[in-house]
Amino acid sequence: MIKKSAIMVGWLAVCAAALSPFVGLQPIPQQDSLDEWQRPDRIEALSQADKKRVLERLAYTEPAIAFKPLPDFNAINDTTAKKRAFFDYLRPHVQRENNRLRYLRQQLLELAEKKRKNQRLNINEYAFLYSLYDEFRMDVAETDPQMLEELLKRVDILPPSLVLMQAANESAWGTSRFAVEGFNFFGQWCFREGCGLVPLNRGEDQSHEVAKFDSPAKSIRSYFYNLNTFHTYESLREIRAKLRAERKPVRGEALAAGLGRYSERGEEYITEISSMIRFNRRFLED
Repeated sequence: MIKKSAIMVGWLAVCAAALSPFVGLQPIPQQDSLDEWQRPDRIEALSQADKKRVLERLAYTEPAIAFKPLPDFNAINDTTAKKRAFFDYLRPHVQRENNRLRYLRQQLLELAEKKRKNQRLNINEYAFLYSLYDEFRMDVAETDPQMLEELLKRVDILPPSLVLMQAANESAWGTSRFAVEGFNFFGQWCFREGCGLVPLNRGEDQSHEVAKFDSPAKSIRSYFYNLNTFHTYESLREIRAKLRAERKPVRGEALAAGLGRYSERGEEYITEISSMIRFNRRFLED
């Protein structure tokens, strides 16, 4: 009996060791991690227990990144050190957004598979699905395979190389006035008076401002939202969906081809971002 117990304990230890690399890979939803605009209105009619389950489905899978003031990148004279410092400052926020998108997408694929098999979704699954439709700017009265396919085109990651190189390009490596005064690393505009910083060279017939954020996290979150929802970047999402269908990696240089409308420079802008990704490849990770 003692011998059998010892064998069993030894076998369990082996199993635990084999599984240990995977422990902790399961996402742990962070309650109250969503911004107000990400919190769905549709779940208010649910019970408190059901509401909690839906919010856990929608939540970020790791704690918020501790706020750090923007470093003085102008004071870093060594180019390599400046690049590393810039990427190190923004990369955790990029990873957090992508980890949530992976978590959402995994759940969405499971629901799509259930629908494909004509299996019924429960109330929490429906509430989660329609919350995603709302967050990713889709006006859907009744879900169908086409709507699910479009949602999957939006609920997906953005390669760190693309995000970081656009941030470097648009913010002059974190030294622009808009980055320093408003954590705006992507040149994002807003159109309500007082919503941001007025460009010094803004034309008299123009009314836009450059959006001002109170943290790098919110700047990056807004950028992700723009690329994953606005019709302007539909071609980028089509490129990403095609890569998924072909089971190819989603790389920054490939998605850069969908940025033709991000800048008035069009193809020239695409070439510039692509070249920056290639030139800085050793600092980047996708």
